Amino acid sequence: MKKALIFSAAVCGISWIAALVFHLTTGFTGLEGGVEAVAKYRTFAMFYMFLPAIVALLLRALEGRASVRRPHALRVKVGFGNDTMLKFRPRWSWLAAIALVPVVVALSIAISSLFAEVVGMKEGMLAMMAANGADNLPAESMAEFDKLTNGFMLTVTLISGLFAGVTINALFAFGEEYGWRGYMVDALRGRRFVSSALLIGVVWGLWHFPLILMGHNGYPNRPLGVAMMVLFCVLAGVVELYFVCKSGTVWPAVFIHGVINAIAGVGVIMIPTGNALLTGMTGLAGAAALAVIIALLWLYDRYVSRDNIFGSTLGCSLDRATPEQ
Repeated sequence: MKKALIFSAAVCGISWIAALVFHLTTGFTGLEGGVEAVAKYRTFAMFYMFLPAIVALLLRALEGRASVRRPHALRVKVGFGNDTMLKFRPRWSWLAAIALVPVVVALSIAISSLFAEVVGMKEGMLAMMAANGADNLPAESMAEFDKLTNGFMLTVTLISGLFAGVTINALFAFGEEYGWRGYMVDALRGRRFVSSALLIGVVWGLWHFPLILMGHNGYPNRPLGVAMMVLFCVLAGVVELYFVCKSGTVWPAVFIHGVINAIAGVGVIMIPTGNALLTGMTGLAGAAALAVIIALLWLYDRYVSRDNIFGSTLGCSLDRATPEQ
């Protein structure tokens, strides 16, 4: 627990200071600040995502778990002890974890229909273009756009999103996940699954708070947005941690995170008039959808697979996942 608390304090302190420096040097206060300001923010946000991994690696070095070898004149190999969480052992559970993300997004959109109008992909894209002042496309381009069907646009978006989620998005997601469900999980071995998931989720959510206050996720009330982000991170963290324990590595969490970042925007497109606190993946609808998935995972864990991950400690779950299944 001590290692987990030190990591939490270090990563939040360093990240929040970095966000403050970004705000003071750029004056950035929201995504409505223009194209140049948004570009600067997105660059900073990508850097911000790597801070948990950087802090985790620095702490591992301070713990004496780092080693530097030079097996060849042109090669330097850096190791961090026997870090089993990084072992890349593809399993069927990884595919199940990735496949769950579109299900959660679809369920969140269905629940969002209780709070706002849900439109097709084409109508949503037109509304988004109009909001950004990019609706004056040449007639030829609009004619080609009109030929596209909602089903085709949704299918292409999901396929491309899934591909991006497990490739380029996974690279940035790893920057976070190596900290949250790599270092933190290793530090919390022996702790109960549920209490560990709650701790990691709360810290993960609070780590986002400077970004939320700068307009990330588009919450109309930013302080309430921080609370909603914490709730989202706790619930999403339970799902991610379940598959980490199931496989014994951090990679399922990396892919879940990457795919969420890639396709959660489908909800934004299809609910153009929604309140971000209520609708979409990171709103109340998304929290409800994740709660349903967690309930189903618990039932599966208890009555079908009998792994009892929810009722065990992290050490037992991870050690049991080590052999190939």
